[in-house]
Order: sequence, then C-alpha cells, then structure tokens
Amino acid sequence: MGYRSDVRIMTSRKGFDELKKFTDKYLKDKNYTYGNLLDQLDLNKETKYAKYIGWNSIKWYEYSGSDYEDVNAIMEGLQHLKEKDFSYRYARIGESYDDYDEHYYESEKEEEQDLEYPSMERYFDDDYVIDNMKLDAQEPELA
Repeated sequence: MGYRSDVRIMTSRKGFDELKKFTDKYLKDKNYTYGNLLDQLDLNKETKYAKYIGWNSIKWYEYSGSDYEDVNAIMEGLQHLKEKDFSYRYARIGESYDDYDEHYYESEKEEEQDLEYPSMERYFDDDYVIDNMKLDAQEPELA
C-alpha cells in the first residue's frame, strides 16, 4: 500500500495558473502519461485572489527520476513560482507524527502577499487510549 501523506498548497490564482502551466510542460517533457496531480485534487477552494488545493492520503515521494514525476512536477513547480516571484505556502503531513514538511515564499510583486498558511491540528486521542486500557485490563495476565 505504501506510505501516505496529506498535502496542502496555497497560492494566488495567478500563481496557480503559472504552476499548472509549468507542471503540464514538465510532465509532457518527461513523457509522463499518468496525468497531472493538479487535475486530481481532493481539495480545491478559491477566492477572488487565492487558491487552496490539496490531496489526502497520497503517495508523495520526491525522488529524481522516480515513478512519481507528478509529485516532482509540483515540487519543481513551487521552485519555479519562487523564481517567478509568486507567493505560495506548502505543507505535507506524513503518517508518522514527526513527519511534517513546510515551504513557503513571499512575493515582492504580487498585490496580495499575505496568503493563509495551511492549518493542522494534532491532538491526543484520550478516549482511544482509555478504551484500549479497558480492553487490556480484561485480558488475563501472562506469567
């Protein structure tokens, strides 16, 4: 099944258009036939200025020359946005609690520079632990 992550990206609408243009060309140049992840979004919200996109439980492997060129296209595309001076926010949460990755860039030229940051919450699931403790208490002790 593989390791899964949740990914969120916030861009300006112009930045998203630039990212889409870049990833389409990148994937075409690599002869990648599985499609562009920007056409397969689990989350796609926008305002007059900003676009908030993302994927849930996705295999997000960043390896040069890997089978995941669609992921490489996004990551290279974010670098391209920085080079073209478009603001963006990127966050990835892996399955492991300590696996969190975040990148961002603030444009000097875009009208609206204050994009929202992806927000996540990690919390203690006390009910789960207490329920499991009750189950353990019901099992006989091993000698």
